[in-house]
Amino acid sequence: MKKSFNKYTDEYLEYLEVTKNYSPNTLISYKNDLLQFAKFLYVTENGIEAKQDFDPGAYDIDFNKIPLAILKSFVAELSDPASKIFNKPSKTTTKFSKKSISRKISVLKSLYKFLSREGYVSKNTASNLIFPRLDKKLPDFLSKKEMEDLLDEKGEIEFTTLEKAIIELFYSTGMRLSELIGLKMNNVDLDKKTVKVLGKGSKERIIPFGEYALKAIKNYLQVRDISDIKKSPNLFIDNKGNKLYEMKVYRLINKKLSLITEAKKKSPHVLRHSFATHLLDSGADIRAVKDLLGHESLSTTQVYTHVTPEKLKKAYKQAHPKA
Repeated sequence: MKKSFNKYTDEYLEYLEVTKNYSPNTLISYKNDLLQFAKFLYVTENGIEAKQDFDPGAYDIDFNKIPLAILKSFVAELSDPASKIFNKPSKTTTKFSKKSISRKISVLKSLYKFLSREGYVSKNTASNLIFPRLDKKLPDFLSKKEMEDLLDEKGEIEFTTLEKAIIELFYSTGMRLSELIGLKMNNVDLDKKTVKVLGKGSKERIIPFGEYALKAIKNYLQVRDISDIKKSPNLFIDNKGNKLYEMKVYRLINKKLSLITEAKKKSPHVLRHSFATHLLDSGADIRAVKDLLGHESLSTTQVYTHVTPEKLKKAYKQAHPKA
């Protein structure tokens, strides 16, 4: 039975928002992925190019009649640099990355699972789709020496109290940029040295922080009242009392990291990677690190179990007879 494409997907996206508590940004990404799928189905069925303002709401479809071969063709089209169906991410990108394709496959699998449960399809055809093998890429991180040089109180790098609090908290907790931006005053417990963050999927978690971060936060709070002309509930605010925006913090981190490293990436996420790497290098339990980072799966955290040069040297000295 044919229905509007949006009839199915709107119910699905509402389910993700209300029941699964997915974030607005995730829902936007999923909606875009589904739009690409609808456009592919339309072109495949009609043999004509979809218009620039293609509206999936005006396109009727019967998900029961979509064979696995069509789903596989959709995945293949995403990998094709010569594809004329999809608008590529940018002018310099020839095809979607394996990571992007994997997400789009996940969306299809999730959609079909929902349609099957609701009785819209008799068979979950998407369950047979196979994810592309992702290239293993080591995360960018700073060495312990680089972090010491950055945060050395007797060093040459100058910080405002706001800058120092932000960087110390990033490195002490491994939180994401969006999580730090969203911190409220009442999220920080100075006595217990913990911070409550709102992570992906609106899931809360408690993260402890150290003495250096505590000192930096206390110093910042002493001068924060001068800027708090709007009585903001946000922990970090600019000199006009406004909540910080992500690009401002990104530029701050990039500028400071440029003083101590020549690494290509100098983002807040590099501090998150450094936090996880240094914890695991020092013998922290990977499950504990998983919870601190707010990862859903242990496999996500395992990317940080890479062997650092320091680890190699230590293993060599301990094991080699001529070391």
